[in-house]
Formats: sequence, structure tokens, C-alpha cells
Amino acid sequence: SSAASDVYKRQEVDGYFDYANEMFETIFIAINKCADDTQWDLILYALVRLNGVLEQIDDSNGCRFHIEEQLIGRLTKAFKFLNWCDEKKAQWIFEHYNTWKYDVFPAVPEDFELTDNTKAIFTSLCKDAADKQIKAGVDLSDWSEKHKLEGLLKPLIAVEATKNNFSQQCRLMAVTAYNADDYIRIAKFSIEQCSLVEAEYWLQQAYQQADEARDINACKQFEVTLRIELKEYQQAWQIAWQLFTEQPSFSGYKNLIALEQITGVIDADFRAKTEQLFSECYEETHFGGIVHNADALLVFYIYHNELDKARTWVLSHKAQPEYLIKLADLVVTNYPQAAADLYSKVVNVMVGQGNNTAYQQATDLLLKLDKALKNIDDISINPVIYKVIHQHKAKRNMMKLLKTHFGQCF
Repeated sequence: SSAASDVYKRQEVDGYFDYANEMFETIFIAINKCADDTQWDLILYALVRLNGVLEQIDDSNGCRFHIEEQLIGRLTKAFKFLNWCDEKKAQWIFEHYNTWKYDVFPAVPEDFELTDNTKAIFTSLCKDAADKQIKAGVDLSDWSEKHKLEGLLKPLIAVEATKNNFSQQCRLMAVTAYNADDYIRIAKFSIEQCSLVEAEYWLQQAYQQADEARDINACKQFEVTLRIELKEYQQAWQIAWQLFTEQPSFSGYKNLIALEQITGVIDADFRAKTEQLFSECYEETHFGGIVHNADALLVFYIYHNELDKARTWVLSHKAQPEYLIKLADLVVTNYPQAAADLYSKVVNVMVGQGNNTAYQQATDLLLKLDKALKNIDDISINPVIYKVIHQHKAKRNMMKLLKTHFGQCF
């Protein structure tokens, strides 16, 4: 409604909070004169009220931040001076932990200064609640149940961390482990704690939960890391190579190069095998494009500076424009005509998109090519421009750009 939209007008929201900030300057002075418990009640009420206000207005501009910061800061400070016993403080923290009552609220318990005894009582409350939830049965496939139990166990894990009790931390983490990713997370934590034996154990648990290709691949990828840590380089390489052959990509090839630097040369034919594998990846779609990673061999040739092979490849295969331009820039000095042909191929496809953004991008490429050809004898950009004019003369906005920069061709 028009009435509701008025509430969301930025100017009125700004004015609302300007007034609130001015009003609270006086309110805070009055609150400071109250007893500690009264200060707590008033600040908490104001913070709850702020949350209610934010349900009715749009403060995407962040006008509330000043008063929000003051209320949160004062609330956590007031908590410290409350005339409450440790049990009551711990109970309040527990009731406001692991729940989502308010959008604007201090982080519980992180933002509150708790005594050691209060922390211990709070942790005990979390343990009792976790035990109760486990006894009642937890459906770990239900994200909300899993998340709630993880929250209850988090303070217990933190206590074990202060004791350097790594094994108990892992066991507590495993209580909510449901899928392969969860167990891999524990295995990674085990490596961080320099316990490779534990990492192997949790990896095996992950494998047992891996019933889909994605999960199996995740396990294998982590196992490569673990085998490296164990200095079992031959096994690490074999697993990594298997993963690569199943899903070949240039990024995967770079990862294998990095692995080879760690393990040393394990397969002397690695590069030749990769070239053959990439040559088999090329596939065109029904729409005339290419499938993902189909131009991996071209990128492979460019990476190894095998430019003659790259030039031969692009004569009979399609590739992403960025790689065609990259190759053109690399060969323009020695093979200027080949570079011009590559630019022409990309530009004509780009202009064919039929929008002004594409026209400007195509023109920028032509200007770049023109600059590169300026100092090379017996070649001109004009044939490239003529081709664009011939194929796209109906695209008037493109023709205007060409006339501006390449008027000699008209």
C-alpha cells in the first residue's frame, strides 16, 4: 500500500533514526543513574524494541548502526555487573545461545565476559541438552537438527581444545558426522593436529559414507593430500592421475605439475600422456559451441609455448575467444597474418551478438590489433575491417564505430 511504502522511504528512515539517536543521548544519561539490574532491563528492552522496528522499516542504508552499536556495547557491559549468581548468568546465556530470536543482538556467548565458573555451568547445560537430544534420537539428515546439535557440542569441543585433548575433539565432532564431507573435515583437522594415523582412520570413515561419485572424488582428493603428508608419493600420484583421467582439465594438469614438484618425477611420460588425453577431450555441442574443457589442448600448447602446434590446432577446431586472442598476441610478430585471422574470427563472432556492448568490445580488439600491426611490414588491418563491413553492414551502430576509427576502409 502507499502507506506502507512511505515507511520505506530512505529520507523518512534517516529522519527516524536521527531522532532516535538524539533521543537516546538523553535516555542513556538517565539509564546511567539507574541500578545495574535496571540498566540491564532497560537496555535489553530497547534492543528488543529496535528489532521490532526493523521488521517494519527498510534500513538497508544502515542508519541504525550507531544506535545498534551503542545498545549492544552497553548490554554486554551491563551483563558483567548484573547482581546475578553464576547459575543464573549461565542459564541466560544458554537460553540465548544456539537460537535465532533477534536479527540485531550480541554474539552469544562470544560478546559476553564470563567467569570461569559461569563458563563451566554454561558448558554443562550444553552437554545436558546435547545428551538429551542424542538420547531422543537425532535425524542428522535434517539440517536444523544437525545444526542445533553441532551448536550444543561446540562449547564442549572448545573445552577439550584448551586441554589439548585432540582425540576427544574428534570424537565430539564425529557425533554430528553424517556424510563423507563431515568425516573429511575431521580428517583434515587431524592433519592440522599432526596426527596422520587419526587422519587415515577418519578418511576410511568418509569412504564408507561415500555412495556417490562426488563423495568418492572428494575422498580421493583428500587422500592425495594425506599420502603426501605420509610421504607415500607413488600412491599420491596414482590417485591424482586417476582423478585427472576421469575429469581432465587444464587446471587439473597444473595441479599435477605442482604435485610433481613435491613428489619428484614419477611418470616420465606424464606430459605426453596429458597431450593425448587432451586431444581426446574436444567435442562440439549441437549448438555449434564446444563442451567444457574442449580447448584444454590449446591452452596446454600455449602454456608450453608450442605455438606451431597451437596454430595448427585452431585451424580445425573451435576455442574460447580469450585463448584465440592470447595465441594471436603470442604469434603476431612471427606470424602476423595468422594473428590477424584469429582476431578476425573472434571479432566477427562478437559483432554477430548484435548489441552495443559487443560492438564496443569488437572495436577495442580491432584497435589493439591495428596497434600490433603498425610496425610490421606488408600487412594491414584493412582486410579484417573489410570482412566485418561485408558481413555486418546492416549493423549501423557497428558501422559508426568503424567509420570513427577506420574511416579509410569506407
